[in-house]
Amino acid sequence: MFKNIEKKIFIPTFLTLIIFILLIRFFPKETKNIISYLFNVCTEKFGWLYLVVCLLAFVFMFCLTFSKYGNVKLGDPGEVPRYNNMSWIAMLFTSGVGSSLVILGFLEPIYYVSSPPFQIEPFSQKAFEYAHMYGQFHWGPSAWALYNPAIIAIAYMLFVKKENKLRLSTACKCVLGKRVDGLIGNIIDILVVFGVVGGISTSLGISAPVIADIIMHVFKIPNQYELIVQITVLLIWVVLFGSAVYLGLDKGIQKLSNINVILAFGFMVILLLVGPTVDIFKMEVSSIGLYLQDFWKMSTYADPFGDGIFTKNWTVFYWGWWLAFMPMMGMFVGNISRGRTIRNVMWGQLIWGSLGCCVSFMIFGGYSLYLQYTGTVDLAFILETQGQSAALMAILETLPLKNVMMVYLCIVCFVYLATTVDSCAYVLAGTTTKNLSCTDEPARWNRILWAILFCTLSIGLMMIDGLEAVKTMSILTGLPLIGVLILLMVSVRRMLINSDNH
Repeated sequence: MFKNIEKKIFIPTFLTLIIFILLIRFFPKETKNIISYLFNVCTEKFGWLYLVVCLLAFVFMFCLTFSKYGNVKLGDPGEVPRYNNMSWIAMLFTSGVGSSLVILGFLEPIYYVSSPPFQIEPFSQKAFEYAHMYGQFHWGPSAWALYNPAIIAIAYMLFVKKENKLRLSTACKCVLGKRVDGLIGNIIDILVVFGVVGGISTSLGISAPVIADIIMHVFKIPNQYELIVQITVLLIWVVLFGSAVYLGLDKGIQKLSNINVILAFGFMVILLLVGPTVDIFKMEVSSIGLYLQDFWKMSTYADPFGDGIFTKNWTVFYWGWWLAFMPMMGMFVGNISRGRTIRNVMWGQLIWGSLGCCVSFMIFGGYSLYLQYTGTVDLAFILETQGQSAALMAILETLPLKNVMMVYLCIVCFVYLATTVDSCAYVLAGTTTKNLSCTDEPARWNRILWAILFCTLSIGLMMIDGLEAVKTMSILTGLPLIGVLILLMVSVRRMLINSDNH
């Protein structure tokens, strides 16, 4: 059972996470205080670093794709892509986002309009305009550009160099040399595991309580059963994505991703048609203009002479979250991109990933801002006084067949996050496996074990006042991955230059 398990990575990471879960269980107050302290340290001392590395990744993408290396094939000459475009796009998009996209797509603009950036007056016309656009910045091209160095490095090592390990450390071989098989390589892979766990725990921690509350509302379940319902939601997720993980990449994750895209697209179309369609399109046209006008300003907004609250709570949090997902996306998207060129992979994942997120924010955020602006529902007040679940249900209450739409939303969220967790479990199982060729898959028990661990950790975080705790997980685990990302950029450059010399 453990013959092909890389114990130097598996044992320390697994034991550390178990200890952390036990600390949450038996010392919740002390653990929460430590998490809050670490959040403040990371955002106040290193917030500027997250902004810089995001810009570096964006510049790296442009330099690489417009160079002669953009046409390099990630595979053998003449090889065709392993997956057709539709399945490839569905898998990369649904692995990179979870049900948080739906929930925050509705609610994030309301946070922004009540506490806007750039010292804009709350609830002013300008605040509404920026509120609609800013989520698309946080989920747009800058965010997806963070994935590219890892994706290309992994795909090149797997399909061009023919390495038999699905690990981020292996992708740094051109820089680290033989040290990649020693302590430094192990540290990188351990950071990868913590990063993926931190990222997916954030997604689960945001989504599970909201979905549980919607289910309780629809089926009239008393409040005293809230935690039981939340745990049940997570257990159903374990069964759903455990089944997909067990079936593997082609039979499980690919099919689930395709179903996910159809369900999510259907929900967006319904909302667009029953909502203020013309107003939503007007908002989006305005948002595109604001995005192009203020891209560099938003990318470098460290707010050095202000309180920096907006930057810390949102931009730094998001870049930390995306960085935490970077190893998973690098290994997963790299693994499904065989037969494609570097330019096709980098621009494909960035354009389709950004487009899916921006359309979601255009429709979901546009609808919630319309309700707030017209006075139909005071979502800002509900969000502040009653929380995310109440605000989301207040939005859904305005739709025809409200209970049906709530159940539909829960199904979309379930499948959305199931595909993300599938991908994360697949990657961590690969990282903790000794040898894994590009045609092999990690052991099933290993994949399911990580999926169960995600849910267990998320239950613990929810018990100590979820949202701030899960946000800190992303920022904390994303910080050391900044160094790994820079190392990957250097490694990709060296790999391609060395291939020219040979």
